[in-house]
Amino acid sequence: MTIKRYYKIALFALLAFIVYKVASWFVFEPDRINAFHLVPHDAMFIIETREPISNLEILSQSELWDHLQSNEQIALMSEKLNSLDSLFQSERNLFNKIGDRDLIISAHKISFDDYGFLYVADLRQYSKIDLIKNNISQLVNENYSVSKREFKGHVIQEILDTNTNEVLRITFIENQLVASYTPRLVERSITTSKNPKLSTDLNFIKVKNEIQDDGLFRFYLNHNQLSNYYGLFVNESSDIIDILERNFYYSGFQIEEESDRWLKATGYISGNSTAQAFIKALDNSGTGSLDATTILPNDTALYISFGFDDFQSLHQDFISILKKQENKTVEEYENGKKKIEEFLDIDLDRDMYSWWDDEFAFATLDNSNNSNYKSNQESIIAAIKYNDEDVMQERLRFVQEQIRKKSPVKFKTVNYKQHAINFLDIKGFFKWVLGGMFERIEKPYYTVIDDYIVFSNSPVTLKKMIDDYEDKNTLIYSDYYMDFIDEFSTQSNVFFYIDTNKLAHVGSEYLNKETQLLLNKQHDFYSQFTQLGFELKAKDDLFKTKAVMRYDPDYDNQVQELEQQVSPGIELVRNVVNLDKETIFQLDLFPSDFTASDYEKFYSNGQLKFKVPLSDGLPNGRYREYYITGELKISGRFRQGKQIGKWKAFYPNGKRFHQKSF
Repeated sequence: MTIKRYYKIALFALLAFIVYKVASWFVFEPDRINAFHLVPHDAMFIIETREPISNLEILSQSELWDHLQSNEQIALMSEKLNSLDSLFQSERNLFNKIGDRDLIISAHKISFDDYGFLYVADLRQYSKIDLIKNNISQLVNENYSVSKREFKGHVIQEILDTNTNEVLRITFIENQLVASYTPRLVERSITTSKNPKLSTDLNFIKVKNEIQDDGLFRFYLNHNQLSNYYGLFVNESSDIIDILERNFYYSGFQIEEESDRWLKATGYISGNSTAQAFIKALDNSGTGSLDATTILPNDTALYISFGFDDFQSLHQDFISILKKQENKTVEEYENGKKKIEEFLDIDLDRDMYSWWDDEFAFATLDNSNNSNYKSNQESIIAAIKYNDEDVMQERLRFVQEQIRKKSPVKFKTVNYKQHAINFLDIKGFFKWVLGGMFERIEKPYYTVIDDYIVFSNSPVTLKKMIDDYEDKNTLIYSDYYMDFIDEFSTQSNVFFYIDTNKLAHVGSEYLNKETQLLLNKQHDFYSQFTQLGFELKAKDDLFKTKAVMRYDPDYDNQVQELEQQVSPGIELVRNVVNLDKETIFQLDLFPSDFTASDYEKFYSNGQLKFKVPLSDGLPNGRYREYYITGELKISGRFRQGKQIGKWKAFYPNGKRFHQKSF
């Protein structure tokens, strides 16, 4: 064989090799692994985006994104993500070099009070370039140093930022780049790749398959980790978090930013057998109205509505479906129901469920500026819409009479503006009769407002609701609320409404110290996300969901707080200036506890405002009222709620202002 022939063979072999390499680059896929196979199963939430560069460019043009970047935590996460790019020498960042690629960010609890992020980026064809995989030290700039270690057959490259001493860990698993500033998250990702759990969970797959790939990004919430995540910020447990964790598996949302004012998401929630039975029953029942806004005051912090076409049909359908899946649970429920009915000689279907209409509503009011409240428990309300007032009143009177016969418990009633406020002096009664939904209503006061029977732990709350209803100071008359609610349909199965700033006031006492400091420091940031809403509608065995968050750059929390603050000097001037002989003894007294022996109220500085003894919820004895500086203002006596004898009023200097006999 001649030398010339050898050259031809060698040239042919070289050309064949080049053709193979080109073909393998453009035609043959590298060994691939699903990015979700690399996410440990205890992820609290996951963010997924198909085009991170393009989506960030879209977001960066909006006022909302500028606001998000002002938050320290979000800016830090963004900075960490950007550092994946900035550590490379090229002027164009890594993602620009390889194009828009799938990116996943997952959050994991890494200690008692902290969490870390795992980043997974699909390199696709670029995963074939050994220079990227094995020679990162040749790509990083002079501000970084690189070391290597091995874990379960994978090389983990540790990139030290010599300026901050932070270490970014990177490894490559097939076509995926895996990175984190938390070392054990990269190691756990490697371990997970051998035996993935999250990505093979049928409940997660069911939700993920329903979420469309368009939009800015997808967001997945692992309900099994809700209490862990919630516990990072709050000291006490939450009934809502407990329900969501026990009965639901995953939520998935497609996120869109439609304007500088609205962040919107649509998606689905999967649940266990109990949740599925409830969803199917709701699907069969139909949706209900959101009419409780006609009675809920403007200072509502949280409003939860359960809607259905007919409660009795829903109840029977739910029990029937659940019985096939959780027969033991149904038996326990039916046995408890039977015991209550036999003890009181009542029929819950006839005496309670028959007059329930198409909505249950639960709400918490913001009582932060009302000194009449002793705790946030007093601002909780539950409301049941009734379909026939005559039937409702008749059946409730019958239940009350049965309780009187069967127990020593007494009903007390105080009338206010033609509304009878009733009190049943037995702790946990309505939870006993109506179930866990009424667990927080420990001392049931109740009254009728519009088409609802309303329950609360405090008569002051009911009095306020009556006042606000008559003064049209309710959500339905609020343009700000109605503008927000227009983003949702008029009927749903489950609806959550949150006024974020009011809820922050209500929930501040439950937050841990670190979260309180964080919220105080970042108050301007959080306060401008003023409203949050969730709508759930039953679809087969899933909840179809919609979420909307409102961004209001015009909201100024400092102005709001200033408007609500009153100094003792101003309060004293008001007390003196407003002295009027015609109205000085017209007192609006409404105790917060019908069982208390005294009714007293304090100024914001802690000074006693007034005090009077009580008998069956009515003022009965000596009444004394004081100025904010401590001087006596009014003195007189009550007998069973009525003023008697001589009443006297004084100036702050002790001089008599007015006297009147009753």
